[in-house]
Amino acid sequence: MNLSIFSFLALLLCLSGCAATGKQSAAQPVHSTAPAVGEDFSDVPVQQVDDPFLKLNRTVFGMNDNFNNWAIRPLAHGYAAVVPLPVRTSITNFFDNLQFPVRFVNSVLQGKLVRSAQETGKFVVNSTAGVGGLFRVSDHVRSLADVPASDFGQTLGVWGIRPGPYLVLPLLGPSDCRDLIGLAGDYVISPLDWHTLGFIHCAYISNATSIALGATRFVNGLPKAIDTYDQLKSGAVDPYVAIRDAYLSNRAAQVKK
Repeated sequence: MNLSIFSFLALLLCLSGCAATGKQSAAQPVHSTAPAVGEDFSDVPVQQVDDPFLKLNRTVFGMNDNFNNWAIRPLAHGYAAVVPLPVRTSITNFFDNLQFPVRFVNSVLQGKLVRSAQETGKFVVNSTAGVGGLFRVSDHVRSLADVPASDFGQTLGVWGIRPGPYLVLPLLGPSDCRDLIGLAGDYVISPLDWHTLGFIHCAYISNATSIALGATRFVNGLPKAIDTYDQLKSGAVDPYVAIRDAYLSNRAAQVKK
């Protein structure tokens, strides 16, 4: 997903917040009550939450929730009604395969060379036998199945950089200081953004094509994202706390993998 002006402003806010606090002095002890949802959220208890922007975060969360209800959810349900699940799965597989450089580079940066070799094997197998990544043939190869994904936010965590203040970004949702910087790092590594950044100059790759690919990836991921979001909200006394705790639990677990 392309970085928006909202992400840039949130990055400045995040960096200023880190500089002002210097440490997680605003951390509040909380108990994680959010349910785990498949592999998207691991049930790892969060001991402390650094949420100094609580009031602002709740405001943005409310705005995002309204946007989900009035725009994203109808779009997701309409798309799911028109595009069959097998087709959506193949599109997801294609873009996941295309993101190989992000996972490979971050595996290397984390010093996980075995995982980087597995990612290479997955890319080769899925790109060939999987018809350009449309089918995840690697799931049927024991040594290549269930390889944890890697991103730059995780890399920063492995390097010992603390998450920093929790943030709710306009449209993008939950994040923190470390993951917001990681988002910028992954943006540079992602092949989908190389044309936008000027790394590739090719007459066959137009701005319209780049935008179309990004939009397709975004819309195709909406049905699953909305389902996960609704599961987290259902039965929660405080949806904001439930989603915050689930996000932080999941990210903490991913850094440890």
